Amino acid sequence: MALPRTPSTIGPAIQWRVIAASILTITVAILPGFLPGALAVQLSDSLGIAEAGVGLIVGAFFGMSALASSRLGRLVERLDWAPAMRIAALGAAATLLVTPVLGRSVVMLGVVTVIGGLFLALAHPAVNLGIARTTVVRRQGLAYGFKHGAIPAATAIAGLGLPLVAIPLGWHWVYVLCAGLALVAVVLVPRSPQSYEVGREESKSPDTPAVRSSPLSLLVVMAIGAGLGIFGMDALATFLVPYAVDVGFGEGAAGILLAAGSVLGIITRIIMGWLIDRRTAGGLATVATFLALGGVGIALLATGSDPAIIIGSLVAFTFGWGWSGLFTFAVVRRNPGAPAAATGITMTGIYVGAAVGPALFGLVAETSFTAAWVIMSAALALGAVLMTAALLRERAPSAP
Repeated sequence: MALPRTPSTIGPAIQWRVIAASILTITVAILPGFLPGALAVQLSDSLGIAEAGVGLIVGAFFGMSALASSRLGRLVERLDWAPAMRIAALGAAATLLVTPVLGRSVVMLGVVTVIGGLFLALAHPAVNLGIARTTVVRRQGLAYGFKHGAIPAATAIAGLGLPLVAIPLGWHWVYVLCAGLALVAVVLVPRSPQSYEVGREESKSPDTPAVRSSPLSLLVVMAIGAGLGIFGMDALATFLVPYAVDVGFGEGAAGILLAAGSVLGIITRIIMGWLIDRRTAGGLATVATFLALGGVGIALLATGSDPAIIIGSLVAFTFGWGWSGLFTFAVVRRNPGAPAAATGITMTGIYVGAAVGPALFGLVAETSFTAAWVIMSAALALGAVLMTAALLRERAPSAP
């Protein structure tokens, strides 16, 4: 008699429907945090919001995600990944659809955007758990590369939305179209997730508490290092368009520059995922190197010249954002018993960086864009130092 076909014993190495749902869920969940920066010039004309206001709204969005990340990571372990992804995508759709309706003032724009941060905090651990459950280990690097490509995909959508939609039709329609994309994500999330799972331990009781493998102190160091990287990179994603316009770029050209850099970030993340599966991507050492190179790219923006802004942006997006899939894979690989809980901790650091970076940049940029870019560049350099320290600590022999 033939053995029954169970999710843990058969199935493709990568479940592409899950990957597609993961990409869209992260993309739409993070869009409310990136759209205000890409549309900053139009929002300024419509609502009278300045750079500091944009930075504070974006910072508050990621700040809400930071506050909720660890708790929602544990909640995902109980809900399971598919229901959590569906809730996150529905919440993102509601946020994006409500924003142009209620966001008729700076205060209301901020309130709706900040609420959207809750759904981003839910989306990341849900997607991480879904990939861990549905993708065999030898292909998880590529899977996480695709997943993390969703973040620059969001900035690419925001950048292209400026010349293609916002300039001819108005900024409101960018949000409406993105809300439609979120509904597609809801449909893509599998209704029967167990049929897609390939690596779940069938003997594990749902009530068994998930246990991390990495010491909390090591996860905290890694979280701070990653947070410093995102501190600078989210500021770049938020303020590249208004900065480029300020120094003389056309509005449409600035949006295209943001989209071009984002595409390079997508490509780098996917390539890094492929290299992870071939065991040639390195580890935290590669993360540290990419952070350092991203810092160099951001430093070029401080010069204010057109060629330096173009080259610096492309270098920063390629390397400064190219490490995140490798970082997430490193955390999940070190904590196979509780991937969502462990990434909930590291994502807290990332969200804090995403919250503080744009807010601080906006405040400093009111006085000097140059000083703001120098601070962001230094943050990536310090993040590289902390990643190196985490690697050395991990490799150090334990005390007897």
